[in-house]
Amino acid sequence: MTDFRKMFTTKDFVINANIVKCISNIDITLDEFLLVLYFINVSNTLNTDDIKEKLGFDEGKAVKTFGSLVDKKYIEINVTNKNGEVIERINLDPLFDRLALNKKVETNNVDIYGLFERELGRTLSSFEYEIINRWIEDGVPEETIKGALKEAILNNVRNFKYIDKIVYEWSKNGAKKQVKEEKEEMFDYDWLDE
Repeated sequence: MTDFRKMFTTKDFVINANIVKCISNIDITLDEFLLVLYFINVSNTLNTDDIKEKLGFDEGKAVKTFGSLVDKKYIEINVTNKNGEVIERINLDPLFDRLALNKKVETNNVDIYGLFERELGRTLSSFEYEIINRWIEDGVPEETIKGALKEAILNNVRNFKYIDKIVYEWSKNGAKKQVKEEKEEMFDYDWLDE
């Protein structure tokens, strides 16, 4: 019994008291907070195997929680290239800035990642999270992303490359807007006067 008590009383994680004081004033879940603790204390990279060992998260939960932190703009990913090796590091400065300002971030009412997972009927891969993040960073309107997902579902195609292609095409030439206008014209047409 004493060994179990020792296991629960060891101090693996350390956190600044100021973070503890301010964290309740921002929109952050317990899982997100635990992942932040991991990034502060253990590693500034997304290592799902290590996160599973240290936090007990499965890969899907780790990736989803990570995506949520990125979506809320609490963390950033800094990518560097050293001698042909791409290195991704987690930057917590946005979270610390937010805590300092003690303000909530305005986030979209609809969790775009959750929407994709519900519609596709599965957990998104880290690659798919990156694609969605790229769309958002490139300034693709949320309605275009949702419309592309809807288009894929209506065509019974649940392939992410297909959705990415729709987003690319619609963003490139405004085809979504044109399709929408054509549909409106068809319904506005007065068939009886023909």
